[in-house]
Amino acid sequence: MLFKNIPTRFSLVYFSIFMVIGINAPFFPLWLSSKGFNERYIAIILATSVLTKLFANPFFAGLGDKYGNRKIPMLYLSFIASIILFSLNIFNSLYLLAFMAIISWALFAPLMPLTESLTTTAIKKYNFDYGNTRLWGSVSFIIFAFFGGIIIENYGLKYVPLLMTIGAICLFISIVLMPSIKSLPARKKISTYALLKNRNFFPFLLACGAIQSSHGLYYGFSTIYWKSIGISETIIGALWAEGVVFEIILLAYFYKFRHYTSPKFYLVIAGSLAIVRWSLMVYADNILFIAIIQTLHAFTFGLTHLAAIYFISQVMPARSQAKCQALYSAISMGAFLAVSIAFSGDIYKLFYNQSFFFSSFLAFIGIVISLRFIKTKKVF
Repeated sequence: MLFKNIPTRFSLVYFSIFMVIGINAPFFPLWLSSKGFNERYIAIILATSVLTKLFANPFFAGLGDKYGNRKIPMLYLSFIASIILFSLNIFNSLYLLAFMAIISWALFAPLMPLTESLTTTAIKKYNFDYGNTRLWGSVSFIIFAFFGGIIIENYGLKYVPLLMTIGAICLFISIVLMPSIKSLPARKKISTYALLKNRNFFPFLLACGAIQSSHGLYYGFSTIYWKSIGISETIIGALWAEGVVFEIILLAYFYKFRHYTSPKFYLVIAGSLAIVRWSLMVYADNILFIAIIQTLHAFTFGLTHLAAIYFISQVMPARSQAKCQALYSAISMGAFLAVSIAFSGDIYKLFYNQSFFFSSFLAFIGIVISLRFIKTKKVF
């Protein structure tokens, strides 16, 4: 039976997570704009939502490591998140909407690192490929970014929270179907402080954070920018989806060449291509040019993320895998990205398309940190 296949059950979880992200990433800023939020407040809401990872991710991952069952908090998180997402269309108060939006993401965000840590644990037990499992999340993003754009263009932005709610419900169901892969509760716990003071792991988080935070302006305002130059929601959804198509190709084939070099070198490649991508975005004023640039998403985001997964699984101790994943998500994909998004509202308002030079500068910082500080020796 299909659902008895272990990799398939994990693929369903990734598929469901990205049902939500496939709507949220392209269209949630537009939905916030339609509710009356300006550029600055959109940036603050998005940044604060991302910043919640800094607290929520390590907390729930720590519970999983402590009790050896990461599936239980995932069930609670996905169920409550679906209720809050559904409620977004009910309220009219801007303050309440902002608060509910932030809380929904605080509950949803830990689901990704918990899934990642469960997947890497299962891979060691059942011997299946991470990339071919994770790519179904990317497939889901493509489907929902594209068809979500069609639905939203034809029926209105009120469908943004509704579509995200459907995704969260599907996620809850997929987690129920996911195998309970228990690990022994950690007897010798490695503290967050001990991990962060390590001279190898902390620079790694900084380098990933700089490269991933270069996407802050893209996440917050690319849809609004493309809409301002006359591109429809359907085409915008297709452009977001297109970037992830190339990410899927990378995920599918990364396992074949991942051991050829180190995570450090992959970060340098990702950062270099991010500089190219964001510099070109300054001059992208038509659909064809933007479509060509979007192919680089596979490397600027995908390769950075794969380098992180590879680094944590190969270099960091097994007894702190969930916490390391959570710290990567909370700091590199959370705090750094939140600060970038927070500044992106004012930067976009002041410099419009030229604000993407700011993104290139962040990627350059990531390259410098990678070359200067990261080593790939085993720690602890």
